[in-house]
Amino acid sequence: MKLFTRLLIILLILAGLAYGYIWYKNKQMIDNVFTFIKMQSPASYDSTYVSFDGKSVTTDIEITVPGSAQKATIKELRFGTDSLLQSFKLVRSIESGQYFGGVQNMSAEIKQLQFPLTASMDSNSTYETEPDLLTQMSLAGCDNKDSLDVSDLNAMGYQQVTLDFSTSTNYDKHINQANWNMYVNAGEYGSFKVDFLLDQINPNALVQNPKLKSITVESATPELTERLFKYCAELEGLELEQYYQRHIDYLRHVLYDNNLHFSEDFYTAYNDYIRQPRSIKLESYPADAIDSMAMMNMSPQRMMSALNMRVFFNDERVLQLFGNPPLPSELPELDQVVEVQDDNLTRVQGLTLQATSPANLGAYIGYEARFNYRGKSYVGTVNSVSGATARIKTFISSGNYLEMPFRINEIKDLRVRREVEAKSVKREELENEQ
Repeated sequence: MKLFTRLLIILLILAGLAYGYIWYKNKQMIDNVFTFIKMQSPASYDSTYVSFDGKSVTTDIEITVPGSAQKATIKELRFGTDSLLQSFKLVRSIESGQYFGGVQNMSAEIKQLQFPLTASMDSNSTYETEPDLLTQMSLAGCDNKDSLDVSDLNAMGYQQVTLDFSTSTNYDKHINQANWNMYVNAGEYGSFKVDFLLDQINPNALVQNPKLKSITVESATPELTERLFKYCAELEGLELEQYYQRHIDYLRHVLYDNNLHFSEDFYTAYNDYIRQPRSIKLESYPADAIDSMAMMNMSPQRMMSALNMRVFFNDERVLQLFGNPPLPSELPELDQVVEVQDDNLTRVQGLTLQATSPANLGAYIGYEARFNYRGKSYVGTVNSVSGATARIKTFISSGNYLEMPFRINEIKDLRVRREVEAKSVKREELENEQ
């Protein structure tokens, strides 16, 4: 009995020492982070500690927004592993320069992040970004806008954003892969969920190259849509019903210019949604995880196809999302002058097998490739290109694939199923062909 008691006391002492060590390292790390933040802007927090489930918890954070007297606040920041023992291992691995692989599970959570929408965050500041396709679609016909500035949100009645954020990773050391997911809920602005696959992890690299597994974007409240359309109608000096039609007309042109041709079912469902918005949801479940860097070089047409996108308006899925390309003469007339350079049109003919230089293989991540290599023929999907090596998931037999490395300078007779280079044809030739 005495031996058991002594062992228990020793274990408690060791556990206390480990907890004290983790607590000290956590306090040191948080203070270092806030010291760095204070070099940019005033910042403070109320308390920080390590919970008994192994999480670092910091409460009541305040950071002054640069260029403003207003403050962004966080009710609680929580991150770490799922136990004190795992947290101890995580601290030790980070100290040794190993950022991944030290523990199996990690997570982080931000509760009640509130930040003001100030003029310093407008598009003419350092927060400026390139307009994305979804933003262009949302603002089609809205005073020639291709981005929604903070001043626009202020005019729509929004003064701050409140959101919750969570993320977690689950690492499998046997296959050197990790699943990484993120979730953001911004209330009436909508929610965002994305799942990534981290493959062939380099434990000494702080930043990995994730592969996209799935995306879900959802807005389950009508307020943002209603405010946006009312605001755009006022900018155009139109009644709301008049602006609905203008928006649809301009939307057809935006999609046509991006070589995206949606079905009439899509336009009918979208037309009903903007008049009576309840919810909108976009889901993407690619057949294979997509290299995130490869997505940066994809055309909108290729990206929509690779993402295997599903669209829901008011909880009803658009079953037939894509349709036939319209003739230019079938596009609605717009109420602004469009300068025409000549009488040619650009036609994109989709994906076909084309002879391709192996040196350009890095531009076709996620594309099908056929080639000869050291006397053998291969068919597969280009997964990644690093230096002089390409990793290609090759077809072995029905339903069976194997990712293999290939030296790029030894790849022969390469053909990639890719977009045809745009070619110009006369308007009358295209219309007669149709």
